[in-house]
Amino acid sequence: MLKSLLDVGRVVVDVSRLQLANLECVWLLPSVLTTAGGWPAARMSIVDANGVYEAAARRVHCADLLHFYPATEAGVRHVDDRPARIKRDIVVPADPSASAAARRFLQQTAADWDLSPDLTEVAQLVVSELVSNAVEHAGTPSTVVLELTDTGLRISVRDGSTVQPVARPLDMVSFRGRGLPLIDRVSERWGIADHPDGKTVWAALAVEPDVASDTDVSDAAEG
Repeated sequence: MLKSLLDVGRVVVDVSRLQLANLECVWLLPSVLTTAGGWPAARMSIVDANGVYEAAARRVHCADLLHFYPATEAGVRHVDDRPARIKRDIVVPADPSASAAARRFLQQTAADWDLSPDLTEVAQLVVSELVSNAVEHAGTPSTVVLELTDTGLRISVRDGSTVQPVARPLDMVSFRGRGLPLIDRVSERWGIADHPDGKTVWAALAVEPDVASDTDVSDAAEG
């Protein structure tokens, strides 16, 4: 499947006769799709005549990453359709080049997903701050995940440290230390998810960002 997606860019998968030995196996298809670059670089539709796979995907919260159809003809016809949620990720190193790599990744993804200039500007600021914090305080490589739905863009950065970040007062003229207060200011919401081997810090942005003013965001990016 992965080779076909990389070579051709479009795959229709018939899972109608598939028996799931483990519910977590459902994640295989969206994982392959993400590894191949995700929509629009890689496009996949699922033929699921009995709805068994789709029901399992809903239980593990990944059904919106795929399209399900009852017959092959419909799967072929709709293979180019964008899923309700699209996703890409990248691993960046624990060194000063990480933020620049994350911004390039976001810029390319924003172009592929046709994000607005305003949303792209705010998203670059957020991903840069999240990755900078991971490099400075976690000291481990981090995984940057971008997820887009009709209502918003979610930016997540997972690192290998269980130490919780601490928000400091926002200093717009400081080169460092603006992370969490600035993210709180420009995002709709943000949070921290704990893992046994680290944590994920995430921020959600509206499709049409509602920031205090364009000047505030520009000044923050240059601060």
